[in-house]
Amino acid sequence: MASQNTQNIKERLSIEEVVGQYVELKPAGTSLKGRCPFHAEKTPSFMVSPMRQNYHCFGCGVGGDIFTFVQEIEGLDFKGALKTLADKAGIELVYEKGVQRDDNDALFSILESVTQYYTENLKQNTKAVNYLQERGLTDETIDSFRIGFALDGWSGAYDYLKGVGFSEKNIEQAGLIKKGSKGSYDRFRSRIMFPIADSAGRIVAFSGRIFDKEDDNTGKYINSPETPLYHKSKILYGYDRARQAIRKANFAVLVEGQMDLIATHQAKYNNAVALSGTALTSEHITLLGRMSKNLCIALDADAAGIASAGKSARAALSAGFDVKIAALPEGTDPADMLASGEIEAWKKTIKDSQHIIDFLLQLCRRKSKDERAFKLTVQKEILPYLLDIESEIDKSHFVQKVAAQLSVGEEAVRRELSKLKAVPVNEGIQPQTIPTKDVASLGAEEELVLMYLWQQGLDDQLVDCKRLKIQIEEALTPIGFKALEEKLAGNKEAAFTFEALYHDEDSMKRAINELIERLLKRGLQKELDDASIAIRKAESEDNKKDIAAYEQKHQDILEKLRKLDSHL
Repeated sequence: MASQNTQNIKERLSIEEVVGQYVELKPAGTSLKGRCPFHAEKTPSFMVSPMRQNYHCFGCGVGGDIFTFVQEIEGLDFKGALKTLADKAGIELVYEKGVQRDDNDALFSILESVTQYYTENLKQNTKAVNYLQERGLTDETIDSFRIGFALDGWSGAYDYLKGVGFSEKNIEQAGLIKKGSKGSYDRFRSRIMFPIADSAGRIVAFSGRIFDKEDDNTGKYINSPETPLYHKSKILYGYDRARQAIRKANFAVLVEGQMDLIATHQAKYNNAVALSGTALTSEHITLLGRMSKNLCIALDADAAGIASAGKSARAALSAGFDVKIAALPEGTDPADMLASGEIEAWKKTIKDSQHIIDFLLQLCRRKSKDERAFKLTVQKEILPYLLDIESEIDKSHFVQKVAAQLSVGEEAVRRELSKLKAVPVNEGIQPQTIPTKDVASLGAEEELVLMYLWQQGLDDQLVDCKRLKIQIEEALTPIGFKALEEKLAGNKEAAFTFEALYHDEDSMKRAINELIERLLKRGLQKELDDASIAIRKAESEDNKKDIAAYEQKHQDILEKLRKLDSHL
């Protein structure tokens, strides 16, 4: 299957077409260049080669073809990337007979089969259909989102899936059943079922809303558990439908649940995504950030909704997003507003959305009984958001605005900010792991040595190899350079990557200089740490001569770092 399908897709789609949907690419010789979507950088180091049909980032080391690119940027496995690209290319995937299927294939098949089972159940349940229609959903929308119904019976879905040939082990792995003392039984019973899809549109989980059994003690909504296919921290409901619209509109609308999401899409706001029982995570933010760095949060206008919006806003601000809040009428959610036919009011709400700082200042003003209470609330509730803003220019803008609202000087606000310690707003948010493969998994020092080895073997060199060797030795020491040279001498793949990426002297020199500067900065940071330790030791011994010497050394290193930072 894979060889024929991949070849057909590659004949239809070029690397520049696929990558260009996510990255702004500009000509660089016979290649294309842009800022890497996998790590933050000021100087573009992400190269795309139409000649070789591959990409490579000299900043973080990622590289590959259209399939690895879609895998990494959409968080998919190979088959998910294959489906995504096949849909884009208008190609029907051909499955060869006899090809061995893995466990994930079985789980995808189970979830697709049970989705069809649930949708058929809904068609037979007039009461559930009427409820959805009363909530403002049309038949077309219900069909499009494949909304279904889980029967109230003990094991309806389990019996159905067993009956069509799926194993109990795989059904359990798919998150559809639980095991009790009397055997396996359905996890979802008497619930309206909302399928949750991955970026490729494949069903990976469900969210079920209790229906016609309101005394059920399992909760109004329950979601699938974590499974081999479903990790709630990585999937946003509706993202598979919204990603292109987010890119086109250059902003995403974040809502709280399935009904809100479906209602907004029905109202043609196709750039909306929804949370599903979790706070906004770093993985969610990464997905959204690859489409747009502008986020409009439209959560329920009650205390819980505002608190949830605050958590999401802080996480996004820390990632460099511009975050706005759509102020819904109190006690109203997007689904309620749209179900009552207030589409124009909804559009105006989105259009009039305010930056999170402006929104919170107005909210605090309304809820404070006097001026002092207002100032103390701003200090406690709003200043942490200022600390989260990544852009110093934007932060300065809001420092001015907060100072004006408090009738104090900007310096007073800055002093209070300096007392705050940046803390994680979501324990689930961790630094992004840069995906790497093959040659691309090498570090900056190894990549530089490979460049040297590649150029050394060419008759027509793009750079002066003697000078390059001296630069690398300055950054790594001669011993470090020699050790890497011996280790990497047999690497043949690097030459192909570099040949595809560098066709002129300037582009290669820029990449070398950036990598050299990063290595020098790392070495200087180590020297700075050592100098700080030496200063503390000299102070403990009251050795004034050593204190003065190490303080001067510390200042000299800081000056070198400042000069490097001005180039990075």
